[in-house]
Formats: sequence, structure tokens, C-alpha cells
Amino acid sequence: MKLKYILILIIASSLISCNSKKTKTTLLPGVSGKAGEVLVVMDKTDWNSNAGNFLKDILLQDVPGLPQSEPIFNPINISTKAFSELFRIHRNIIITDINSEYRNNSFAVKYDIWAQPQMVIYINAKSKNDLNSLLSENESKILGLLFKAERDRLMNNYRKYSEKKVISRLEQKMGVNLTIPKGYTFDMDTTDFIWISHEPPEVSQGIFIYRFPFIDDSTFTQKYLIEKRNEFMKMYVSGESPGSYMTTENMFPAIFKSYNWNKEYTAELRGLWKVEGDFMGGPFVSLSRVNPYDNMVYTVEVYVYAPRYDKRNYMRQLEAILYSFEFKKAEN
Repeated sequence: MKLKYILILIIASSLISCNSKKTKTTLLPGVSGKAGEVLVVMDKTDWNSNAGNFLKDILLQDVPGLPQSEPIFNPINISTKAFSELFRIHRNIIITDINSEYRNNSFAVKYDIWAQPQMVIYINAKSKNDLNSLLSENESKILGLLFKAERDRLMNNYRKYSEKKVISRLEQKMGVNLTIPKGYTFDMDTTDFIWISHEPPEVSQGIFIYRFPFIDDSTFTQKYLIEKRNEFMKMYVSGESPGSYMTTENMFPAIFKSYNWNKEYTAELRGLWKVEGDFMGGPFVSLSRVNPYDNMVYTVEVYVYAPRYDKRNYMRQLEAILYSFEFKKAEN
């Protein structure tokens, strides 16, 4: 399931939105609903049947890499008759319909129908068995579309309200482009390590950017990347207690995955961090790539410290920043 989750994230990032024309969307209201919510339009009998249970299993599976159990999405079920104008402006909607008169089963996606930025998935089936089959066949696609819709909303907002001075300084110092929203400031800025964070009350959201020489293929292994991570964390990220420092939690091994991202080889780590000599910890995700302009490995990592709160949405906000990671193009 963990590997499937990572593959779904890759699918989400490769899917292309088919937004409605700008002239239409400007007249639409803004979407309703909380981050991570999915409105499922399905009659109660179907919602409590195998098809509904299967869809619930898809949406309610645990997010990997978190210190406690949290669902990937939060489904809200209403019947077809109850699907009024009040509900039609929800951010994410899945509409199912079973009708024996359908000539073919179908799976379709539309954007910005009743609100913006909105995504609506239509699943039409000739029978309950066909609906089960459609859900099974399109599980990864459903999750990928939902991930992308949530991330796109965050990214669009970040572009409108970005921390331009931080972005510019990061580009100049490291040659790395990230879309960073308002509220982030520099905590540390050295030659090979930069620490940026956002510190609202009782929560810390942070970004590390660090670089080290590319040696050979052994550089992009889970073992080596964790060793380099621990090396940088011990050197630069101190805890509150004397002699304490951030490191990687080994009791729950990090999830490693490598893939091509925009034609660039990318290694991803998803796991837990802790503070050696203290009682702090939380989740992190990192991406590592070789910069073609200097043959150095650059790692961008995001982390959350929120001991009193669920962490899924905080991490999702950070992952939207993380997946904007690009290298500044060399000037001619």
C-alpha cells in the first residue's frame, strides 16, 4: 500500500487539468469544504453495499509516513436527491449512478462546473457489479485526481501570495526554484545548507535545502541518503536541550522510492524525524536530484512539528511546495 501511495502521487503530478474557460470560471463562486474532504453522491443503499465499502476503503486508507493513523481523504456521503445547490459548490465531488439503461459504463472528470477551483468525477455503471469493477479499475486514478486537485489549489494560492524575497534569495544562493508562500523566513543560511520555516502558534513547518557531491549510483540509495541527512541534521539542526539534534527515526523505516520527474532522476524519502536527546518528532518528505549544472546532489526536505494536531494537511501544504522543486536554468 505504501508503494501504491507513492505511485499515485507520481500519477497525480502527471495528470493534466482540463479547466473550463476563464470567462466562465470568473462568474462561478468559490468552492466550499475543508481540505481533504470528498463529497460522494451515492444513494445510502449503495453507500452501505460492497461498492460503497470499496470506495470508503480507497478514501480512508492511512496516509503513510505519519506518526499516527490519518485517512488520505475524508468522505462525506449524501444521496442523489439531497444533492442540492448547497452541496454542488463542494471542492471535490464523486457522483455515482447505477442505471441498467446505460449503453456503456463510463468514468469521466470535469472541472469548475458549479464552483471554482472544483473537480467532479462521474462514475456511471449499468449494475452494482459494474460499479465495483469501475472503482477497482480506477482506484489509482481517483486518488491521483484528488491529490492533484488539492495540490493545484494550494499551488495557485502560493503563486498569488508568494514570499518573493525568500524565493529570490534561495535561487541566488542555491540555484533552486521553489514556490514558497507568505510567512516563511530564513532560520539558517550557509554555503551548503539552508533552513526556512513558518512558525504559527504550536506548529512548525520547515524546509531544508542542502547539497553534497554526487559520487556514483550508490549515492541514490536509501542508506546513503539517510546517512547524508543525519550528517546535515546533526551539524545544523539543534534541539532545545544541550547536545540534542535532529536525526532520522529508525524504529519506523523511511519509505524510499526513485522515479523520473520532469525527465530528472529523483529519489524520494518519506519517514519520521526525531530529536536525539529530546522528545520532539514528526514526519518528513524529501526529494533528491542531481543538478546538471554542477553535478551536485540537491535535497529539498519538508517537515512538520505539530504535537497536538493531526499532520496530514500540514504535510500536504508543504508537499505542494516540495513538488515545485526545480533547478534554475543556467544563463547563456
